[in-house]
Amino acid sequence: MDDALSGGCACGRIRYKCSEKPLVQLLCHCRDCQRASGSASAAVLIVPSDRLSFSGPAPKYHEVKAESGRTMRRGFCSECGSPVSIRRPETPQIEFLHASSLDDPSQFSPTCEVWVSRAFSWHDFHAGASKFDTGPSPEAVRVPVMAYFASRN
Repeated sequence: MDDALSGGCACGRIRYKCSEKPLVQLLCHCRDCQRASGSASAAVLIVPSDRLSFSGPAPKYHEVKAESGRTMRRGFCSECGSPVSIRRPETPQIEFLHASSLDDPSQFSPTCEVWVSRAFSWHDFHAGASKFDTGPSPEAVRVPVMAYFASRN
């Protein structure tokens, strides 16, 4: 994968670029992600927020408490409604990008699936991804994110 990511909303008003490769890529099957994505899961890439830049109008945000108890600020285009990103106030150093918003969605390759206990019975799982009934293990998400930031210091 090329280190650079680019994407945006369906109508093209919101655009983004990220100069780093994703720290983690995952599929989330929690009910909040199902509702927000309009699908069986949300495919997201975790990137360092200081390496991510937006152009065009700022995303509109809707804040919710996820099943995990965490606050999720879901960013979308106010014109076309496309989901673009997710921010968590507790972890401002990272941002989640929706794989569907990538210019090249083939760059998405999930390493884990979370909240599989909430997955729809008809949904097939990604063969190469680790599975977690609820949230991910620290090794699946927290460790790679922390290692990335430690390597930058």
